Amino acid sequence: MPDGNWPWIIAIGAVVVLVTLYIVVRVLGRLHRLRGFVRSPDSPGTAKAAYYAAWVYALSPIDLLPDPILIDDIGVVLACVAALEQMARRRRGALRP
Repeated sequence: MPDGNWPWIIAIGAVVVLVTLYIVVRVLGRLHRLRGFVRSPDSPGTAKAAYYAAWVYALSPIDLLPDPILIDDIGVVLACVAALEQMARRRRGALRP
């Protein structure tokens, strides 16, 4: 590898890391907005378990993939967000007359 390419490699790596961190922050923000549903007394126990498991996995230093690669964190949190949003829609539909 020629010596002149290393600044570009570092710049591209930095952009990839920043984009990944942006996605993680957005996904965790989506998870955080579901706390009202999870904290309501009539939310199912599975919703509470999924919510807190997603937070523990996202913040835990133990990952399936090394930490600079946050794809596993994003995937786990997105799966939990999707499940929680589906539970919330079902509950909203059940509450409507």
